[in-house]
Amino acid sequence: MKRTNWLTQSVLAALIFLLGMSEIAAQETVDAVMKERGLTDKDKLAAVKTFMPRGGRDEYFALVGTGNSGTMIIYGIPSMRIYKYVGVFTPEPWQGYGFDDESQLLLKKSSLDNRIPNYGNMWFPAFSETGGKYDGKYAFFTDGSNARVALLGLDDFETKQVLSNPIMNNLFPQAVVTPNTEYVIQTGQFPHPWKNKETDMSKAKNALTFWFLERIEKEGEHKGRIIKEKSFAVEFPPYVLDYNDVGKGASDGMFFGLASKDGKYYVYAVDYKKVAGMDKLMFNNFDYVPFDKAKSAVSFIELPAKASTLKVSPDGKYVIVAADEVVVLDAAKIKSNLGKNVKASDVQHGTVAIGNNVVDVTFDYRKNTAYASAHDDSKIVRFDYVNLKKKDEVKLDFKPSYLMTPQGLSSEPHSNYLVAVDKESYVKNLPSTGPVRPSVQHLIDISADDEMADIYTMTLPQANVYGNVAILRTTIKPIIRYPTGTNSRTGEPSPFRTLAGKERVEREGNRVHVFGTLIRSHIVPEIVEVNEGDIVTFHLTNLERAEDETHGFTVDTYGKHGSFEPGKTASLTFVADRAGVFPYYCTEFCSALHLEMEGILLVRPKGYKGKTGEMAEKLTPEQLAKYKEQYEKKVEVIKQTADVINGVVKYLKENHYEKYPYVKALVEDAVDQLNKAKFAEENYKKYAKEKKWKDAFLWAEQYWQYQVKAADVGLRAKKLLDEKLGKEE
Repeated sequence: MKRTNWLTQSVLAALIFLLGMSEIAAQETVDAVMKERGLTDKDKLAAVKTFMPRGGRDEYFALVGTGNSGTMIIYGIPSMRIYKYVGVFTPEPWQGYGFDDESQLLLKKSSLDNRIPNYGNMWFPAFSETGGKYDGKYAFFTDGSNARVALLGLDDFETKQVLSNPIMNNLFPQAVVTPNTEYVIQTGQFPHPWKNKETDMSKAKNALTFWFLERIEKEGEHKGRIIKEKSFAVEFPPYVLDYNDVGKGASDGMFFGLASKDGKYYVYAVDYKKVAGMDKLMFNNFDYVPFDKAKSAVSFIELPAKASTLKVSPDGKYVIVAADEVVVLDAAKIKSNLGKNVKASDVQHGTVAIGNNVVDVTFDYRKNTAYASAHDDSKIVRFDYVNLKKKDEVKLDFKPSYLMTPQGLSSEPHSNYLVAVDKESYVKNLPSTGPVRPSVQHLIDISADDEMADIYTMTLPQANVYGNVAILRTTIKPIIRYPTGTNSRTGEPSPFRTLAGKERVEREGNRVHVFGTLIRSHIVPEIVEVNEGDIVTFHLTNLERAEDETHGFTVDTYGKHGSFEPGKTASLTFVADRAGVFPYYCTEFCSALHLEMEGILLVRPKGYKGKTGEMAEKLTPEQLAKYKEQYEKKVEVIKQTADVINGVVKYLKENHYEKYPYVKALVEDAVDQLNKAKFAEENYKKYAKEKKWKDAFLWAEQYWQYQVKAADVGLRAKKLLDEKLGKEE
């Protein structure tokens, strides 16, 4: 692999920084650093391949479920740096998931008893596909322990939908999708009676669930929702069901999985397109096909030994079963034997001897090439599944389990990297962090045709890792802000959307609704007065348009927290059950004036006879003079900032910014900020005329905040324009 000077210099800089050298030591060469740390040339090459310089972008985004934490982790390949945790099946306070009303409702709908589960078990995720290829629109997870399915949007990496399985009370923690994502498929794991409170195990059975995904795509927008009424299940005999995969290409319309019963092991195959057209019955208000009808489209293939996983090859011609001896089944032969129970030898293409306790297989872009993890032999083997030959292998200092190559489960594998999960985490020289160790996975370089190398060890906190999926980063088109007033869970305008100047408090009996806004550096309204026992809802809209200007919101000691990304509207409801004064404030650093984003919730005790509005300030002449001085200084700053903005505008116009779409979009954003500022400008001038100097100063401060945001966006537009014009900084 080619190595460039700038990469070598970047690695040197990174090593120097990490070693914390003095100014003199910083003059050392790469060789000196390597000698001091005992590094080899292979270590240096591994560092070059995984190091990501500032401003660099990973080639792939990868998703992994955290097992019993119920959240998703997003990380990059090849840097293996973690980008984000996303709440899926369990509350996640950083982004207010399960704390604001919208996400609470989402999670409660997924519960059979209207509670918010605080535990989830998610192992193997799936990306949405179009034509068998990852399309970058959605991701899906199954919660094994609470029998749920989740849909996440990849435009904002938020959970949009969580549904409870209406038939099974436990599921195998895996989601798979059909080649055009018509269905998200999940299977039961352990058989049990379908009927609630039934304890007769002679009535136990299992099921496959085919969730119908409805897509609405127009004008560049895409919205997907699982439609329960168009979904169905297939009744299955009381087998224990395990890992599964869906057919593609030559095996389109087929679904394959592992099953076991009475000490025997099987691959089962289902023609789901044929089953979807069969007459259905209903159980628990959900359509299902009885097994007696479905069995003509089902086959059980007995295996010679227990298997761990199975994968369908990218062209759909083969089903490859991970066992001590990898079994390659011919999908066409399986299809011709539907409705029959056969032996693996009747439908197999052949076998490949890999090693002891093979856990998983995956594919890359090379013709007929797959990889297998021989757990007990501590190695990964590359093999040809058509010609049934081993190619090469890499010995490891850990025992590999589940494998992933980016896009390896699609019809278009695409990578020179392989990720191997290390379930036991007994990594050489990894320091102990107590009895519970972090989950560990390794990045394997598979770029060479005749050699593989373990180049990076990644630890994942707060996770019990099983399976990964990864996609070309450029396939995903993330947004950077919502249209103002968006309910991020539905993608629709929120009925509680509030604009600047429209903030208000509405009361009906003991129900209080606060319609507020968040913007650097104010929470409006700044004072809210309620009575003890009132049910209070804060409906808050983040008015920011600048990228990454998230505001948090909490009311002290009331256990509520919301995260408000630019343009988002969300609500927080609680009972004001304690009298007193409770500050509310922004919990996410947003500007140099972050600490000024605060307000007061005044809860009057029961039976209180005083007047409302007692918190209004009575300013002394000295205080008024101070606010006047601050106002006059702020007006001067406003003039100076306007000069900066005007200079940037002149430069952008002279260089025809409108020719460059993204630069133009930034300029429009900056103009939008200034348009929003007009209301604040009118107010500060009005209050100055009335000599209400505190109000004048606060509104002048608000106007300047809009200016700052406009200037910030304008300067970013100028920098981008310079790049487009090829100018040096």
